[in-house]
Amino acid sequence: MKKILIFILISCYMISYSQELILPDNLKQYYKLYEDINGPSTYYILYKDIEIIPNLLEKYDSLFKIGNIEVGSNYWKYADLLAQSGNLEKAVEYYEKSMILKNMSVEAFDQRKNYFEKDTVLYNQKKKEFAEKYIRLYTERELNLRLDIKEMFAADQFARYYDRDFPKYKNCSKNIIAYVDSITMIKLVELLEKYSEYSNPLSVDGVATFIIGRHIFTGYPEFWLTYFEPKEREALLNMDGLTPTEYARTYDRCIITSGREKYSYYGEWDDNGKFVNPDKDIVNKRRANLGLLPLGEKKDNSMQFFITY
Repeated sequence: MKKILIFILISCYMISYSQELILPDNLKQYYKLYEDINGPSTYYILYKDIEIIPNLLEKYDSLFKIGNIEVGSNYWKYADLLAQSGNLEKAVEYYEKSMILKNMSVEAFDQRKNYFEKDTVLYNQKKKEFAEKYIRLYTERELNLRLDIKEMFAADQFARYYDRDFPKYKNCSKNIIAYVDSITMIKLVELLEKYSEYSNPLSVDGVATFIIGRHIFTGYPEFWLTYFEPKEREALLNMDGLTPTEYARTYDRCIITSGREKYSYYGEWDDNGKFVNPDKDIVNKRRANLGLLPLGEKKDNSMQFFITY
């Protein structure tokens, strides 16, 4: 078990630094508006006051008009707002578009039943229609990936809750977690190679993305830097992964906790001031390359959830 972990971590140190990431202006515009719409503070207010929905819908309309940008991955979020505003017919249209693009599953539509309390007939009709139309939406290859991720997630949860389920063997937990993590990392590398079209194979399962990502990328930052960072920077340019803020924070945390760098690179994570970069000019230049606000103007991200903690 220890040999597996040591081999993986030694391999991670062999990677070299990548070229500076610079987003084109239209992507900066897109991500700025996207994060404005989808920020945690926005959804906290939305939970308290649905009257802000018309304003958010207008912002989405502006988002869809940005030149040379494919915004299909946002359709289901747009549909959620439409449904909450009472525009169920249009919401259904965008839920279906999301399914066609494989950004939303039929199961995910099932979870939105509460949005259709005023028209359960429409909901039941569309639920049946979607189930019949999209039962063969995913290829065998995609279904196999989903199965692999479910098995990986099950192993991760077994390891984390072993001491709770088997208190008699509580002292074994640390070894079990380390062993399962090492196997998970090996499998993730295999999946990255097999499913090269994905920046993160875990993304086919939202829960697995958050939970496994939290455990592996937090516990083994060199692993993320080696195998996922190159993919995530590519995905950032294709709007198919993390947002600039999420990427910058994850990158900062990983280079610091791995020991690669002494200071924060983008100024998004510095462990509560312990690793503040004294060169604010260079940090702000890097932030500008990603379309992020200068340090003195950046928003408080204390309410945000990220892959890394």
